[in-house]
Amino acid sequence: MNTSNAVITGGTSGIGLETAVVLAESGIRTIVINGRNHERGERARLDILSRVPGVTVTFVPADVGRADGARALFEASAPLLGGPLDVLVNCSGGDFSPELFERTPVEDLDAIITHWLSSRIHVCHAALPLMSRGGAIVNVGSDAAKVPTPGETVIGAAMAGMVMFSRTLALEAKRRGVRVNVVTPSVVEGPRLRARIAAGGFSGKLFEKAIAAAHLGVVNARDVAETIAFLASSRAARVTGQVVSVNGGVSA
Repeated sequence: MNTSNAVITGGTSGIGLETAVVLAESGIRTIVINGRNHERGERARLDILSRVPGVTVTFVPADVGRADGARALFEASAPLLGGPLDVLVNCSGGDFSPELFERTPVEDLDAIITHWLSSRIHVCHAALPLMSRGGAIVNVGSDAAKVPTPGETVIGAAMAGMVMFSRTLALEAKRRGVRVNVVTPSVVEGPRLRARIAAGGFSGKLFEKAIAAAHLGVVNARDVAETIAFLASSRAARVTGQVVSVNGGVSA
């Protein structure tokens, strides 16, 4: 991988954390992970170091759902990178379970859009001036962007908005040699998924149905991270504006 550094929002758990590990294994030596919880951030940093010794990992706390939080992240990250930013991976997001629109609390409506759409926009706006020619942005969403699913009305709207934002940004950013792609998993194996299924209700039934449809196997965080790493690498040097599903066959 002909890159030297990366910033990963939502890099303290799940897909973001696994992406940091895979990028480090691929040869990236300087990584900044972002989240809002200091304790979780330090645990993630030590986890990455234990799995890939020799990499430099720094946790920078910031709420990237807000413009000032995104700006603060890159003001803190710039001196740590040792040069222009090579790879940006946007994995931040809220923990909102699918629910029918009429049952969704009104206070969650703006929060869903903030966590999954506004955060991507704010982070890209703050990061783009720092990016190297040949740099790559990978925004992580979900297949709710593509497949209308009951219970994901607002989630799907935010994800679809993020996809169109990313594809259009790809057309603009190519002029400065920066690529922009999107990875959209469906259900991802892990403690959070199992907890939602155990809780039952509408969300639990929805995830059980998705798991049953994943005939190629339920996706795990490593599966998604490997796809992100490919899109961030020189092997995908001519790939931009694309939306790649990683879903085990849940949908096509």
